[in-house]
Amino acid sequence: MTLLHVRGLARDFDGNRAVDGVGFELDAGEMVALIGPNGAGKSTLFNMLGGQLAATAGSVQFDGHELMGMAPHRIARLGIGHSFQVAATFTSLTVSENLQAALLAHRGRIWSCWRRASSLYRSEALDLLEEVGMRDQAARPCSELAYGDVKRLELAMSLAGAPRLLLMDEPTAGMGAAERDALMKRVKALARERTMAVLFTEHSMDVVFGYADRILVLARGRLIAQGDAAQVRSDPQVRKVYFGTGTTFQDDDTRPALTPAAPSNRTEAEACAPRAATVHSDPQAGAGAGLREEERGATALTPLLAVRGLNAWYGAAHILRDIDLQAERGEVVALMGRNGAGKSTTFKAIMGLIPAREGGIHLLGRNIARCQPHEIARLGLGYVPEDRRIFTELTVVENLLTGRRKPERDAQAGHGATDWAVEDVFALFPHLAALARRRAGALSGGEQQMLTVARTLMGNPRLLLLDEPSEGVAPVIVEQMADMILSLKRRGVSILLSEQNLHFARLVSDRAYVLEKGVIRFQGSMAALAGNQSVRQAYLEL
Repeated sequence: MTLLHVRGLARDFDGNRAVDGVGFELDAGEMVALIGPNGAGKSTLFNMLGGQLAATAGSVQFDGHELMGMAPHRIARLGIGHSFQVAATFTSLTVSENLQAALLAHRGRIWSCWRRASSLYRSEALDLLEEVGMRDQAARPCSELAYGDVKRLELAMSLAGAPRLLLMDEPTAGMGAAERDALMKRVKALARERTMAVLFTEHSMDVVFGYADRILVLARGRLIAQGDAAQVRSDPQVRKVYFGTGTTFQDDDTRPALTPAAPSNRTEAEACAPRAATVHSDPQAGAGAGLREEERGATALTPLLAVRGLNAWYGAAHILRDIDLQAERGEVVALMGRNGAGKSTTFKAIMGLIPAREGGIHLLGRNIARCQPHEIARLGLGYVPEDRRIFTELTVVENLLTGRRKPERDAQAGHGATDWAVEDVFALFPHLAALARRRAGALSGGEQQMLTVARTLMGNPRLLLLDEPSEGVAPVIVEQMADMILSLKRRGVSILLSEQNLHFARLVSDRAYVLEKGVIRFQGSMAALAGNQSVRQAYLEL
């Protein structure tokens, strides 16, 4: 039985056609993957199907009902569930309360004043959490969840209305391989049990090829191919625009790992206030330009970033336990681990975004553990969060300018970093240059990821914290991200990145730390990690 008919669907943004005459059908009980490079129009297509965006032209019929012009809540009540690329949950509520809110909305009880909402549909909420493997986190505040768990929670919320068609936009983003496999197995079982159609976008090819009955390929707003996994794999046009060369998924034993510098024995300052010293601001003075005299004297010995005995809490939950790590000048270091291991929490603790923390965090020998986030940024740390945090109503250029800092302020702060301008980041990300005047909210996920990195560079960081840079982007964009990281390294920017993709991390990183349940379980060169099968199996693989 054909459940969904899409005919000639189109959408324009500021004179640009994002989706151009797309048509396809979807049967009850069928799982169909929609893939394509970032900016192909996948999320735009999903948002038109769900009513979040009005179509410029075309028709969408669901079980005999024309959806064009219908409000999103009416579409949802017809039996269409939707999980979004950027997860949208109530961070102030617990996991179970988020689901109870979804159940209340679907059952029309959001205006009842006679009973406390917290007592309604709790057992149904727990059953849905069981479906996605999160029952044991029911009482946990949503604000404390790892991003992959937020995505699982949002999936459970989309199931609250018992949909007959489920639209899933990047459902496994932020999850490790085992979690992706478990979640998609359950979705496929639900599709069969409930005769529920599923249309999903995904950049993880093991998910697409392993679980889709059929694959649709979108590029520049048009369907360029469709068929089963074998047909799509062998299509030359698909390989060109989506898969790229495949270099980010190949091993590379040719890159020498850097030798860590010896730790410093000097006494660190305990406050964020600038120390009285001479500032060298000559832009031609080489690697030590912009550093204070005492900092240049310790350059050979002092790590750029040294974290010692770092502990962090979310409420009463002890997340990080005695974390020790460091990053040297001109080095790319990978912080690896499964979803929920504590990688993002480590970054937030370093940036001062988690109030409950203790231990030493030293930037060029200075303890920044008591500093506020804006002070830490001015001292030379740039943070690219996993959830991007762009200004959606501003253009690409306007977003870049919000992150810009004047060179003279950088010198006063002891930065000594590259003076990035808009033209420089456009040279690093040529694709963004073509989108300079486009509103950031109209960008694809991969384009927003590029914009977030570019905006952070405008602050002239000495060290960049990159949270899951390869997550949720097409293979060809992953290649571009790898090239970008290596280019930044050549320009003297050090990078600490959190990552689950071992192949990607090995391509760009010199050293690695492996985190599990908030504890460092391994540290060493990327070559050593790649050759240590027991560590990989215990902490990174299925």
